[in-house]
Amino acid sequence: MKYLWIMIAVLSAISITSCELPEEGLRVSYDVVAVDSVQMPATFNFGQTYDIPVFYKKPSDCHVFEGFNVTPELNIRNISTVLARLDGGDCVDGNLPEEQSLRFTAASNGSYIFRFFNGVGANGEATYLEYDVQVLE
Repeated sequence: MKYLWIMIAVLSAISITSCELPEEGLRVSYDVVAVDSVQMPATFNFGQTYDIPVFYKKPSDCHVFEGFNVTPELNIRNISTVLARLDGGDCVDGNLPEEQSLRFTAASNGSYIFRFFNGVGANGEATYLEYDVQVLE
């Protein structure tokens, strides 16, 4: 029993002194980045799940993949890539290529239109990479 109390005391001391955050705390900001390309299948089979490779560039090595923001509108899927930027360290800037997979299940018949955010055009409007994919029975 004595050793159990010693282990609890040691673990408590380690947990209190490790992983201290700076006084101002860890700051995280979020960025939406343009998709460069997508390896979209020509067709989907109804009910099957697909991993769709999506390619983009990270602005720095302090950016980490946060996820895809998918907004459905009937059979249209508007998709943007969201990165989290962890502030507080030395970052190496540059267009660092990265790939993530978008998991999608073909849950209805007909077709899906995928619109991947591709940047902002000269007139200030968002541009998209568009794919129309038929669902086979």
